[in-house]
Amino acid sequence: MLFNLSRFLFVFLAITGLHLNAGELEANKVGMSQERLDKIAPALSKYVASGQLPGLITAVARKGEMVHFEVQGFADLKNSVPLKRDSLFRIYSMSKPITGVALMILIEEGKIRLSDPVALYIPQFASMKVLVVNEDETTSQEKQRKPLTIRDLATHTSGIAYNFTANKQLAKIYNDNKMSPYFSIDDPESLGEVLLQGKGMDTDNLKEFKNICDFSVSLATKTPLMHQPGYKYTYGMGMDVLGCIIERVSGQTFDNFLKERIFDPLDMRDTFFSIPEKKSDRFTDLYAFAPALGYLIPSIAGRINSKDPIILIDKKETSPYLAKATVFDGGSGLIASTQDYLRFSQMLLNGGKLGDVRILSRKSVELMSRNHLSKEVLARNSFPGLQGVGLTLGVDLDKGLQGSHGSDGSFYWGGAASTVFWVDPKEDLIAVLMTQVLASPLPLREEFSTLVYQAIDD
Repeated sequence: MLFNLSRFLFVFLAITGLHLNAGELEANKVGMSQERLDKIAPALSKYVASGQLPGLITAVARKGEMVHFEVQGFADLKNSVPLKRDSLFRIYSMSKPITGVALMILIEEGKIRLSDPVALYIPQFASMKVLVVNEDETTSQEKQRKPLTIRDLATHTSGIAYNFTANKQLAKIYNDNKMSPYFSIDDPESLGEVLLQGKGMDTDNLKEFKNICDFSVSLATKTPLMHQPGYKYTYGMGMDVLGCIIERVSGQTFDNFLKERIFDPLDMRDTFFSIPEKKSDRFTDLYAFAPALGYLIPSIAGRINSKDPIILIDKKETSPYLAKATVFDGGSGLIASTQDYLRFSQMLLNGGKLGDVRILSRKSVELMSRNHLSKEVLARNSFPGLQGVGLTLGVDLDKGLQGSHGSDGSFYWGGAASTVFWVDPKEDLIAVLMTQVLASPLPLREEFSTLVYQAIDD
C-alpha cells in the first residue's frame, strides 16, 4: 500500500504548519524532481514485499516544502492492519536529540553548563569509580581522574555503557543489578524467554526503577564507569541520566518539561512516554530480524524456528507502552508519529524555530550539531575523520570519505527499531524514515539517503 501524497497534503498542512503544495510544480520550486522523488517508495518496497519490513513511512521536506510522504505496508502483519500516515512508532534512540534540546533550553537559561560536574546535580556520581580490567581479566577500580561532566553524558564519552556496548565484566555488573531504565524487552534474557514462549510482551512488563532519578542514583552507587570520563566514545545510558538532571534543575518531571517546553509549543500532539488510550489504535507492532536473534541472545540460538525473516516481539494491543509511565528515559523511551518528528526536525533545520515559535537560538542549535570529540577521542573509535558526535546527535564530517550522499555538517540519529532522521542545513533539507524492526541489517539510511539526494534537481 503506497500512500498518495496529494491526498495527504491538506491534512498534513493543518497538522504541521509546513508550507505544502502538491505536484511537480511545487517540487521543482524547491529544486527537487518529482519524477525522481517518485522512485523512493518503489525502491524501498522490496523490503516490504520480501517480508523484511512490516511497513515503513518515508518523508522529505526541502526549503519548508513537503516534497515526499509515502506510507506502505502494515502496522500489524498477522491481521493485515495497514500502516497509516499518523501511526505511532517506538522511536527508541531518536528520543536522544529531544533530550538534547531540553538540555540546551536549560543551558540558554543559565541554569546548567556543559562543563558542570554531574555530581553537582546527582552527588552520588562524585564517588563513582572506574573499572580497570587487568591482563589476566581480573578487575579493580580506580578514582575518576577528572569529574564526569554534563558534556560527557551528552556526547557518550562518560564511560556509562549499555549492556550490549559494555565489556563482559561491566555487562555482568549491569545484568546482576538489572541496571536498565527500559522495559525488559531490552534485556536479552527476558526477551529470549518472551520469544520462546511466543506470546509477546505485556503491560505487566514494567521497568525496574521508580523513576529516572532512582535509576541514576543506582547506576552511580552500584556500578563503575567502563573507562575514564572523556577518554573515548562509548554508546550508553548517559542520556537517561540527563533526564534526571533536567528534572532536578527544572523542578519538573522530565515528561512534563518536554511537553511544556517542546511538544506543546511545536504542536507535537503525538509524542509521549505512554500512549493515551484514545490513540492506542494507531500504535504499531514491533518485530525483530529473526536470523540475528541467536547472535544477539546466545541462550536461544537454534531454538527459534521462523520461516519469516522477522518475528513479532511486542504486540500493539498488549505493549507495556500502554501502561502509565513513571520512568521517563530520555535515551530511548518516547513514542512519536512521523509528522511530529518532522516538526521537530524542521525546528532544528530552522535554527531552533518553527513558525512563530522559537525553542532555541540558532547558535544553540549550531553548538548541538557540531562535533564535540577531539581528534584523540575520535582516533580511539572506529570513525576517525568520518563522523563526529555533537550533543546527543551524530555529525557527518566528511561525506566523501564515508562514500555516501549528503553534505558535510549534516546531523542525524537513528533508533533501535530501524527509524532514522537527518537534517542537512546546506541543502535546507530534512528526512525521516519510520518502521519497527529491531536488529535489522538492512542499509535503510544509506539507501534512503541516496534516493533523496538523487532527486535534487537545482
